Amino acid sequence: MDALVEVVVMALPDIRTPLLWLLGVGLVAALGVAGIERTRAAGARADAATARKDLANYKLSVSETSRVLQAANDSKAAENRTRQLEALNAARIRETLAARAADDLRLERDRLLDAVRFASRRDRVPSAAATAQAQPADPLADVLGQCTAEVQELAGAADAHASDVETLTEGWPR
Repeated sequence: MDALVEVVVMALPDIRTPLLWLLGVGLVAALGVAGIERTRAAGARADAATARKDLANYKLSVSETSRVLQAANDSKAAENRTRQLEALNAARIRETLAARAADDLRLERDRLLDAVRFASRRDRVPSAAATAQAQPADPLADVLGQCTAEVQELAGAADAHASDVETLTEGWPR
């Protein structure tokens, strides 16, 4: 058996050799560094996956926010268009009413002017032979007619301006 131990001892290198110790320490250090780098790479891959997931979630939230804001903007634009159409329809109604009122005023003015002309005639009895040139000029009726015509024109302009202001106020976006 001593011979066997002697063969085994001869086959094994001498443990006391510094080169073997240095190679062993180098191998252990290399294995340690490789393990550390492998752990770092796995951590980096996990961080990259987390970052991709976070980016996807961010893009989704931005997309959803944009969709919600666009829907709100479209709704607001539709409300503004509806408000403007309603204001224009109301303006058309006001114009129609103002035109009717102007026609009624014109008829009433003509009736009053006829009454003034009739009351200011010198000859109260109508004659069949009277012509348009034979009737004297009536300055009172002429001045009253001119004044009422100018007042009607001014009132029409004021009504149109007030209607425009109301249309713009009603149709203004909110």
